[in-house]
Amino acid sequence: MQSCQSTYDQTVKTEMAQGPRFETLKFDLTFNDTKKEFFAKCWELNKKGLIKQGPKNQYVAYELKNDSTQNITHLFYGIFDDQQQMVGLDMEFAYDGWSPWTPELQSDKLLYVAMDTLQSWYPGNAFFKVTNEKLDKETYVKIDGNRQIIVQTSGDKDVKATLEDLRYKFPNLK
Repeated sequence: MQSCQSTYDQTVKTEMAQGPRFETLKFDLTFNDTKKEFFAKCWELNKKGLIKQGPKNQYVAYELKNDSTQNITHLFYGIFDDQQQMVGLDMEFAYDGWSPWTPELQSDKLLYVAMDTLQSWYPGNAFFKVTNEKLDKETYVKIDGNRQIIVQTSGDKDVKATLEDLRYKFPNLK
């Protein structure tokens, strides 16, 4: 029966059963921070000049200095459950100098830079490609214990990533 399971399903089950448990995220955010704690931590980071308000006040913005090409803006915002506790992060990456006529700054190139950045922030297992008929674009996933990161392009400019606590997503696999 196990041979019928996808690599993704097998990895989730193995990591949830045997993998380490992760609570801490970038910027000292943690799974289960309340929405109020998330805002307080972001406020302190903003006062220190480490982050700023993102577009339309919908994201937090962090500027990544990239030596090889252009600077990258990393946007993020907490994903909260019904009890207003953080169970993940929605993230976006985009080159600051992006334009439609700069092929080296398109999302298909940024995808691998974003994955390298996320790998350095969240070390452990490598990203692997996920194939599923419901996915209409190249999608990669990284699973370490209870922490999952899904990454894919979004149009020509952006790379979207979602970091999730699998204990919330799959409560029966705790």
